[in-house]
Amino acid sequence: MDDTTLQVYSLLFLFATVVLVYTARFFHARPGRRRRQRQIAGFEQIPQWTTQSIESNRPLHLGFGGAAVGGDNTPTALAGAELFHQVIERAKASDASPIITMSAPATILLGQATLRRAWHKGDTLSRARWIPPDLAYAGAVTASMALDEPTAHIMAGRFGAELALMLDSASRHGQPSLAVSDRLDGQAVAYAMADHVLIGEELYAAAGYVAEDAPARADAAVLDVWRVLILLGAAALLLLEFSRQLAVISLPLVAVVAAVLVLLGVISYRRR
Repeated sequence: MDDTTLQVYSLLFLFATVVLVYTARFFHARPGRRRRQRQIAGFEQIPQWTTQSIESNRPLHLGFGGAAVGGDNTPTALAGAELFHQVIERAKASDASPIITMSAPATILLGQATLRRAWHKGDTLSRARWIPPDLAYAGAVTASMALDEPTAHIMAGRFGAELALMLDSASRHGQPSLAVSDRLDGQAVAYAMADHVLIGEELYAAAGYVAEDAPARADAAVLDVWRVLILLGAAALLLLEFSRQLAVISLPLVAVVAAVLVLLGVISYRRR
């Protein structure tokens, strides 16, 4: 595939996404029309955690880890910031400002800006805390669990194996956790040890599940549509590739591909 063809496909993909977003927002904005979203346990716990933060006057801990703006994990940092913004919006009635931690210097301003967007009671500079990376980060976060007594921990960014130390300490302090990492080792730790875990693109759909406005829910619906279309396209390409090696497309092969596609759809929508 040459560069021109790739650019054309990219523009078509972008155009289709814009059309889907505005179409979904139009239908979600109509009175009485609210689409039932997929059930993701981690997002369902956030309203409860923010309520507990307000009632107990204890902060929430929001961690970027090593996610940084300007590097290869910029999308992860921005998606985490949007999730944190929506969480802070829900908890802004509390007197205890959420704590945002990061180990990448480039993310300090992003953390402070995230607090300022939703928290209008001041004390934002001291609540956005830079900590050295890896084990030093895990040690500082672990120490703050006893000092600040956070209501819950939401880790969304870049974490490695050091995430295990933080999740273990949170569990011993009776503080629930939600974790997602763009590193494979960190994601494996999150899946095994966190109370709730996000997988794949669920981090990028966070605003649609945590926010209470219709446009955000519409954006999450577009992600669901693209997921189905990508699965269908991948299955179709796989079937075409096999058909080139066969004189006639066999019905058993078609049945197997269809069964796998249905199974993936069921897992995607009802996994939780």
